[in-house]
Amino acid sequence: MSRLLKVDFAALRTLQYVHDLESFSLASERLGQTQSNVSYTIAKLRDCFGDPLFVREGNASIPTDRCRAIVQHAAGLLEEFQGVATSRAFSPDTAEGLVTISCNHYERMIVLPKLINTCRALAPNVRLRVMNSFGRGEEQLKRGECDLLMGPVNFPGEHVFKRRLLEDYYVCVMDPDNPLAQGDLTAQGLRTAKFLTVSFAGHWQPLYFASLETYGITVVPVVELAEYGDVRGYIAGTDLVAILPNRIARPMSSDLVQRTLPSAVPLALDIFWTTRTHQAPLHKWMREVACAAVKASG
Repeated sequence: MSRLLKVDFAALRTLQYVHDLESFSLASERLGQTQSNVSYTIAKLRDCFGDPLFVREGNASIPTDRCRAIVQHAAGLLEEFQGVATSRAFSPDTAEGLVTISCNHYERMIVLPKLINTCRALAPNVRLRVMNSFGRGEEQLKRGECDLLMGPVNFPGEHVFKRRLLEDYYVCVMDPDNPLAQGDLTAQGLRTAKFLTVSFAGHWQPLYFASLETYGITVVPVVELAEYGDVRGYIAGTDLVAILPNRIARPMSSDLVQRTLPSAVPLALDIFWTTRTHQAPLHKWMREVACAAVKASG
C-alpha cells in the first residue's frame, strides 16, 4: 500500500498512453516528454505494481493482462476525479478556459462557424482548439486529448456520453452535362458512374458504400480526396459524380445538379464527451451551444 500511495495521476496518464499506443516513443511525442522520462515513469510503476506491465514483441510494447486491468480502472478514476475537481460556478461572460474539439471537415463547415461566433459573442475569454479526428476520435477522447468529439461514429464506453447533434442524408451531385443528370437517378445509372469520394486520409469509409452495395453498386473511386475541399471545382466540367451530405451539397446547387439516391442513406452526427467533463459547467454550456448552432444553421 505504501508503494501504491506514491503513484500520481500524471504517472497513470503516462501508463495509459503507452498502453493505448503500444509504444514508448509515440507516447512521449503525444505527452510532450522525452522518452527517457516516460521510461523512468513506467519503471517506477513496475516497481509499485510488481508487474512488468509491458513486454516487447517486435517493435511494439505489448501490455500485460495486469497492465490492461490497471489502465481500465485508472482511466475511470482519472475521468471521475477531474469531473469532481471542476468548479461548478459558471457565467459565460466571465468564464475562462480551453475547450478542445475533435471533428472533421463536415463539422467544421456546418457546426463550427456558428459555434465560434456564439462563443466570441457570449464567452470572449474562452478559447477553442479544433483538431482533426481522422478516424481516431475515440482514442483522442478517452485519452483526454480532446474534450468534445463530433462525428458520425459510435463506440461503447462506461465513461462516455453522447447526444444527437443533427441528422442529414446523402445526395448525388454532378455537372449539368453529365448524362446521369438527365432525369431521376437509378441504381443502373449509378453502376456506370465515375466516382469522386472523400475518405478523410483513408481512416474512414463513407457510410453510403455499404448501402450502395445492396444494389450491386461497388464504389471504386476515380478520384479520392482526404477532405471535401473544393469538390465543386473538381466536379464542374467533368464526368465525375460525388455522393455528399445534403448540407455540404446544398451550396453547390447553383453550379451542379443534385439528385436523390435510389434509396435514402441517412447520416446522423452525435457529440461525445466523458465523465471528465460531464458535470463541468463550461463544457455543459459548450454542448448546448453546439446543439443550438446546428438548429440555427438549418
